[in-house]
Order: sequence, then structure tokens, then C-alpha cells
Amino acid sequence: MSGYTLYWRPGTGSMVVDAALRLIGVGFDQVRVDDTSERARAEFLALNPAGKVPVLACAAGSVIAESAAILLALDDLFPEARLLPPRGTPAHATAVQWLIFMATNIYPAALRYYYPDRHTAQPTLEACEAIRNQAGRDMSRDFAQLAARIKGPFLLGQTMTITDVYAAMLADWHDPAKDLPEISLLVNAVLQEPAVAAAWQHHGFGA
Repeated sequence: MSGYTLYWRPGTGSMVVDAALRLIGVGFDQVRVDDTSERARAEFLALNPAGKVPVLACAAGSVIAESAAILLALDDLFPEARLLPPRGTPAHATAVQWLIFMATNIYPAALRYYYPDRHTAQPTLEACEAIRNQAGRDMSRDFAQLAARIKGPFLLGQTMTITDVYAAMLADWHDPAKDLPEISLLVNAVLQEPAVAAAWQHHGFGA
């Protein structure tokens, strides 16, 4: 047993946590959360009442949900891995700013785009289509803001951070984002890192 366990599902935000753990080089166990049995669901809800992946059970006994929160915690636990720039630097503040920007703007928009019926009390075809269209516009707007800040090939220049991996993951959910040259270059550069490429493939991204 490694002491770390990642609860995950293919094609979800658990990919970026998988990539972070691989970049750190720490061993971790994986539990794929796709068992719909009542017992399995009850066990997972005990870990995360929201019922969402990813969830990371840490060696110290803590359990963390929400992808961005997990990444920040891992950066605290393994500062030598440099998932993010050193604390107290302008680069750290910038990387965290855009990580949170994506977690609170682009990620929720992606959920509205793919699951519009969850965001209306009357999930008619017309209502769902309206939600999807607006979500797509929101993602395009927010990716354009991010693209304008990318120094190239990564957000901060020549050094990749976990914020770049997060951006690449979200771009894979929104094809118009990859039409932006800055985003396309970032995604290609991120996937040159073997640890990220392995997590990307494991989670079924790029299909």
C-alpha cells in the first residue's frame, strides 16, 4: 500500500490529479468509481458526500475532494516537486490565480455543456440546448482570456506547472479552445511530459 489512494473515473477531472501524483513520483493506489451498487455508492459518499471524483485519500489520513484543492494540497505536501512555483513569488500567485479561475469558471461551464439537464428544473430539449449554447460561449470567452495571458509555450513561459496540465485537460473538453494558437501550443507542450501523457492516456483523453 502506498498510503495514497485516488478515487477516479475516466474522462473526468481526476486526470490532472493522476498527472500530479505521477509528476511527484509518489506511489498511489487507484479505485475506479463506476460501481453503481448501493454498497459501493454508500462507501464513496462517506468519503465525499457530493459524490464527485476526484477524491484523494492521503497517507496522513486526510481525505480531499475537488481537483484544484487536491492540487494545492499536493503542492504543500511535496514542494520539491514544483507542481507550482515557490510560494511567495509573483509566479506562484499567477499560477494559482488561473488555476482557480479555471476551476470556478471553465470547469462549471463544461459541466453545464455536457449535462444541461442538471441545470434546469424543466429539462426540455429547448432548455437544454439553450444551456449548452451559453455554456459553450462562456468557455470560449474564458479560454480567450487565458490564452491572452500565456507567455508560451506554458502560462508562465518555459516552465510547466500543474496549472498548464489543468488547462490542457479542460481544453480537451472544448474543441474551440484548441483552435486558439496559444492553447494548442500549450496542450502539445504539456503532452511532451511523459507523466502527463501517461495520465492522459489512462483517463481516455484525446480520443
